[in-house]
Amino acid sequence: LRGSVNSHIDASGDLFIMCGIMRMKVNVRDLSLAEEKPTSLSKKQRDFSGKGGQMDLSRGLHISSEINLIGKNSDDAIAALDKYLDDAYLAHLHEVRVVHGKGTGTLRKAVGNYLKHSPYVKSYSLGEYGEGDAGVTIVKFK
Repeated sequence: LRGSVNSHIDASGDLFIMCGIMRMKVNVRDLSLAEEKPTSLSKKQRDFSGKGGQMDLSRGLHISSEINLIGKNSDDAIAALDKYLDDAYLAHLHEVRVVHGKGTGTLRKAVGNYLKHSPYVKSYSLGEYGEGDAGVTIVKFK
C-alpha cells in the first residue's frame, strides 16, 4: 500500500497517513519511503512530509500467520491481537492462528469476546486435534 503522511510523529512513534480515502494510524517502524516521487501533493501533505515523499506500507505487511499471546495478561493480549489482526487483514491473509494456551481459559475467553465484535472476522473456532486443540483459535477473515 502507498500513502501520504498526514501528521507529525507522536511520542510513541505513531503517525497518520492517507491511503486513498482511508486515514490510518501506523508506527513509523512499519513504513518505508516510496522510491518514486508523488505527482502532486496538497500544501498540507507537503508541510508534513518535508520533501513531499510518500510512504510505502509493504515493508510492514510481511507478517506471520500466527500470533502467540501466551504469558500476556488479557489487556495486553487484546491490544497485541488488535494490531496483529489489522496487519494480517492489510496483508490479505485469509486465515491466522491465535495461540493463547489452555491454562485457566482466561485468554481464550478474552480472545473469543474480542473476535465476536471484530469487523475483519468472518468466523473463528478452536483448533482441532493436531492444530493445538483448545490452546489455539483459528480465525478466518471476511
